[in-house]
Amino acid sequence: MVPTLEFGDRFIRQVYILTISLTVIIGVILFIFKRATLPSFLIGSAIGLSLFWSIEFVIRRLLRPGKTQKTKYLLGFVALGKYTVLGLLLFFLFRMDWMVVEAFAGGIILVQAAIILKAVGLMITILRKKDPDQP
Repeated sequence: MVPTLEFGDRFIRQVYILTISLTVIIGVILFIFKRATLPSFLIGSAIGLSLFWSIEFVIRRLLRPGKTQKTKYLLGFVALGKYTVLGLLLFFLFRMDWMVVEAFAGGIILVQAAIILKAVGLMITILRKKDPDQP
């Protein structure tokens, strides 16, 4: 039997774990070598993780049958709260003159990099286990 490419709860949890692990590892490296870029990277990473979490949260609530008015208010609160927190974090970065665009962007794209790494790993696993009798 050939394994299939599936993206489920396990995949999402592994993306969170990989992203947090990469954030810690890169954060330690930046702390040792380029301390001035660390706040930008950590805030960018927090923003990337929060965006991923909010997308997952909203999708799970929208796809569940039996949506109520309470669900709509909750989703609105999450969206409004998310952008308020993101705005405050960006204001803090700019106000303290800690903004390093490259580190900030690197933190944000860390989640996408983790998703790509996990997907490539799954595809390599599938190709290794492929049945040689199939064309």
